[in-house]
Amino acid sequence: MVAVDDILQAQRGHVEAPAGCGKTELIAACVAGKPQKPTLILTHTTAGMAALRHRLRRSKVPADNYRLSTIAGWALRIIEMFPERAGYRHDRFSVPNYLAIQVAVANLCQSGHICRELRATYGRLLVDEYQDCSLSQHSIVIGIADAIPTVVFGDPMQAIFGLNANDPLADWYNHVVTAFPQIGRLTTPWRWNNVGANDLGVWLLSARDLLRRGQPVDIRTCGNRVVWHLIEGDTDALIGEQIRVQYDIARRNPNQSILFIGDSIHSQSRHNYASRANGVSVVEPVDFKDIVEVANQMNGQVGQELLATCLIFLSKVMTNVQGNRLLGRIETIANNRQRAPATEAELAAIAVANGGGYAEAISFLKFMAGDPNRRVYRHSAFNILVEALSSAVKTRRELGEAIAALREQKRHAGRSVPLKAVGSTLLLKGLEADHVVILDADRPGARMSREHLYVALSRGARSVHVFSRTPILP
Repeated sequence: MVAVDDILQAQRGHVEAPAGCGKTELIAACVAGKPQKPTLILTHTTAGMAALRHRLRRSKVPADNYRLSTIAGWALRIIEMFPERAGYRHDRFSVPNYLAIQVAVANLCQSGHICRELRATYGRLLVDEYQDCSLSQHSIVIGIADAIPTVVFGDPMQAIFGLNANDPLADWYNHVVTAFPQIGRLTTPWRWNNVGANDLGVWLLSARDLLRRGQPVDIRTCGNRVVWHLIEGDTDALIGEQIRVQYDIARRNPNQSILFIGDSIHSQSRHNYASRANGVSVVEPVDFKDIVEVANQMNGQVGQELLATCLIFLSKVMTNVQGNRLLGRIETIANNRQRAPATEAELAAIAVANGGGYAEAISFLKFMAGDPNRRVYRHSAFNILVEALSSAVKTRRELGEAIAALREQKRHAGRSVPLKAVGSTLLLKGLEADHVVILDADRPGARMSREHLYVALSRGARSVHVFSRTPILP
């Protein structure tokens, strides 16, 4: 048991916090009073920031009580405020080198040269999702902790972000525990207790202990709360069964949220599912890599070349694009050989083809999205390109610059997740839903690790459905 006073009285420390055990609620309670100075709250991901912001607003915590950011976002702002002291200058119009920025900010914080500013600005620091902090981020927090009271919250069983060999994760036992002594451990599965799914919460804590000891978990051991679905050979049949499960959950639980967790590496498999499962949207990575590539290709294009790139883009984010058929219709209409009247989307496509630029492309994309025979399943990706095109039209800046600026803005603003969304553990950690469907827990060559499995299992508050080749995981 860890109380608010334990946090507020600590100069330095950490709280071990298994998923769904009240960590976010505890953080909100720690800033709900009337502090003399705002509390700085940092976290690792935009998803985690969105979850914190939602909980703080739901708890009606005054916005003046805290300053919320990702660690990377906070470091970027510090570099922009103190470039001379940090010995690093960032060009606002270029893509940030976050590792270089974080190393510079870590050195600045540990040097003591901004201790006075930190003490004048913040009353204390609380850091969420600390198991995902890299060594450079850990160094930043240690530097801040020299200036103001600091408590970090995390769970070593949810450490899934160690992908950067140049900036590996801080080791929980060798780095975190030694720098921030344990204050306590959260043990009550509130996420599940609050919705009457106490048995699922207890089972997940037990599964966590097994996984932490390196032992497997039998998915069939939690009655009707955790349902195992056998994956066999036919891919089409598999997606059909996954969609059937989705519709069954939605039919029995209208207006309840569902997260679908797919392969963390192969994004196309998640896109394929969303394109076939009506009502499901894709949760995008914050770098929007494939959309930025399209925007760079589209940069400076006009006319037929621009239309062709628009169709390539739409094929990545929308169903039933039928680009070749549309191009054929344009030619038919241009030669006055059409039998059916031209649609709004076809007329907009003609406007682009006839020397149109970004403004005409925006109209075309919007008319295509409004066609009832088509469906956008990657809403965030669609919207960011349309926004970038609009920005380029208004500011006359290059499209690549416009989308890079929007991407950074969205990276630090957090994301909203629709009622039914598909993503990966990397994209959905820090979020929760009423139900979770794990689409392929033991895909050959991409089998979930015990940490990824625990993160995936613990996203659902009311039920968990697992598709795999065996019920004994990982």
